[in-house]
Formats: sequence, C-alpha cells, structure tokens
Amino acid sequence: MDLEQFLAKVPQAYSAADRESFAKAYALAQKAHAGQTRASGQPYLAHCVGVANILMGMEVAPSMVIAGLLHDTVLD
Repeated sequence: MDLEQFLAKVPQAYSAADRESFAKAYALAQKAHAGQTRASGQPYLAHCVGVANILMGMEVAPSMVIAGLLHDTVLD
C-alpha cells in the first residue's frame, strides 16, 4: 500500500495535522524498511501499515497510530 492509499483510509476522526504526522511516519518507516521483505515475500512495510490500519480503525490517539507505523524501525 502506497502513501496515498494509506492516507485515503484515515478516518475523518483524525485532523489534517494528524494526517501530516502519519505521512511523515509512513515515509520514515518506508525508508527504514527499504529492501526488506517478510517471509511471505511482501514488503516489510506492509506489516507496519497493517498495524497502523488496525489502530486507526479503533480511533486511538494519533501517537499510537504513529507508534504502529514505527514500531520496528528501532531494530533497523
């Protein structure tokens, strides 16, 4: 899922500033996981985006969505 597709799924409950923060976190996660794949062959970023999508569906605080996107970047 590219950035535009990800941002299209952001619920209306989040502000424009939240969306901007999500875009920055997405870009950082994308850079950190560049070239990495999961055992299934999917880009590793798909896992981080999946976590963020689950959190957005729960309409948690924006910082938690960002944490979902970035949770594995510390390892890289």
